[in-house]
Formats: sequence, C-alpha cells, structure tokens
Amino acid sequence: MKAVSVVVPCYNASNYLEKCINHLLQQTISVENIEIILVDDASTDSGATWNLICDYERQFPDTIVAISLEQNMRQGGARNIGISHAAGEYLIFCDADDWLMPEALEHLYDAAREYDADVVEFRIKDIMDHRIEIDIVEKGKGSFLTEIDTEKKRKEFLLQVDEKLSLGSQKKLYRLSMLKENQIRFVEHRIFEEPSFMVPVRIFEKRHYFLDEELYICFLSPYSSMRGDWGEHKWDNPHVWRHLVNDLEARGLLKEYYSELEYLFMSWGFGLSIRMALQKGYVLTKDELRFLIDMMAEMFPGVRKNKYLREERDPWDSMMLTVLDMEITEESVKVINNILHKYA
Repeated sequence: MKAVSVVVPCYNASNYLEKCINHLLQQTISVENIEIILVDDASTDSGATWNLICDYERQFPDTIVAISLEQNMRQGGARNIGISHAAGEYLIFCDADDWLMPEALEHLYDAAREYDADVVEFRIKDIMDHRIEIDIVEKGKGSFLTEIDTEKKRKEFLLQVDEKLSLGSQKKLYRLSMLKENQIRFVEHRIFEEPSFMVPVRIFEKRHYFLDEELYICFLSPYSSMRGDWGEHKWDNPHVWRHLVNDLEARGLLKEYYSELEYLFMSWGFGLSIRMALQKGYVLTKDELRFLIDMMAEMFPGVRKNKYLREERDPWDSMMLTVLDMEITEESVKVINNILHKYA
C-alpha cells in the first residue's frame, strides 16, 4: 500500500499542471510511497490537458493514474472519482494550478502516524504569481491535537471555524479508510462544494491534528471558480447545504446534530451566500431573496430560537435574522441591498 494518494482535478490545466506534478514527483517521502491520481474533468482545450496527463503516466506508470471523464463534474465530482480510485493509507487534494512544498507529504504522513490522526490540517500560502518559487517551509509553534471523544466535544468541534480549523477541504490529509467506510463524498456539478464533504468528515473523525507548517502553495488565479463569473452557479452554496442536510438526515444524523446544523445552515448557507454575492458585486433581486428565505424556512423553520444564535450572535447573523422577518417587496429589497452592501 502506498503511504499517500494525491488527487488532482484537472480542467483546461495544461498551462499550470506541469509545476504541480513535478513538485509531487519531488516529494521527500519518495515517489515510491505516493500515487498521483490525475482526473481530467472533461477539459475543452483540444486534448492539451489530457495529452500532458498521459505523457506523465507513460513516464511514471507505477506512480501516476490517469483518468478521463466524459462529462464535466466540477471539482467535487472529479475529487469523488479520485477518491474511488485511491489506494493509499492517507489522501490529500491538490488543485492543478497549486503545488506542495517538497517536504509536505513526508511531514504530514509522519504527523498522521505519530498522532494516529484521522485528519492532519496545515497552513496554505496564497500567491498571485504562478512563477514564484518558495524555498523554505514557514513553521510556527502552534501545532496541537484535538481528540473528539465525546458528543459534547463533537458538537463544539462542528461549530469551530477559524484559521487553524477550517471548513476547506484542500489543506488537509485524510485517513482514506475513514472516507471510504463512511462514504464521505462531495456534492457534484456545483461550486462551493466543500461543506458537503467537510461536515461529514468532522462528524466521523476522532483525532484531528493541526500541523503549524505552510506546506501548500495556492495560486489565486483570476479564472478560478471562486474568482471568475459564477453564472448559473450563483446560488450553489445554499443548494450544497441543502444536499448536506438531506444526506445527514438519510444517515440518521440530522436529529442528533440538529441545533448545530441549523446554526451552520443559517450562518454558512443562508448568510454566507448573501454575503458572497454582495462582495462579488451582485444586486439581490426580490425573487432571489424570496428563494433564500423560503429555503431557510423550509429547512429550519425554528432558526430564530437556535441556542447558538441566542448565546453569541455575530452582527451579520443578527442582520440575517432581521432579513428573515422583513416583508419582501421591491422597495424593501432595495433597502436590504443598500444596507447589506455596506457590511458585506
């Protein structure tokens, strides 16, 4: 068994992919201990991405697995395919225009084994220029282990979101058996897919280690899903959260974590969707706002009494609760847009 499987979704990535792959092949853990799963997500660049992937597979047949998808499934779907093919002890995701520091997989795998961790989280360095080379791993002294061994701790862990414990899926190494045994997957064909994967991970993991090292270099491409035009995917985020809630209900887990999921949906599904749209420069329409409010009422009709919202209310959450109670008219939507744009 390989130590680590690396899943790389690739879409029209021929201009960036070589750097990503070369940094993986140069990992200090040694190429014999990793498998690199390159998933071409139905690229439309006349075969440039797929041909590059195949060239690397021919050069490194014992390390690289090449997969071509007939239909574009977006990041979540491509990652799911990668997970299904993975055979390592642990698994990590890397975007095609990003790369890992040479020591990354060795340090992460050693930490996972030392602390018997289901997840090892680490730090990311954002860059604006893909030509930049980073030579030294920046390390801090804030590494720590979180044991989630009671339901009280798990509920607290579900709600903890900060720089060291994020809802993002990229800056983490996962025990592959945990993902496969619990059928943890991303929602497909949507952007903002992270919560559909990360919330189940938080429910099922038992030991989470934060390694205070900057091991992942993230290129902030202006053409990425988050920074490009969202088009028809403008409201994917609340749909992702609804998919997540339905998934957890089907697993029999919704009742147990109802208050926590209600709070997360309010803050990260409803509230964040509005905030991101406003930050993007969109103006909310009456129909859009009505759609979001109706979804909130359908999923969690008693959200106004949520204990977490009552205990420590974020100013933005307070504004969102006010929006829920407003009469939605053409005039009120103008007022809502004007006020919320100032705080988004």
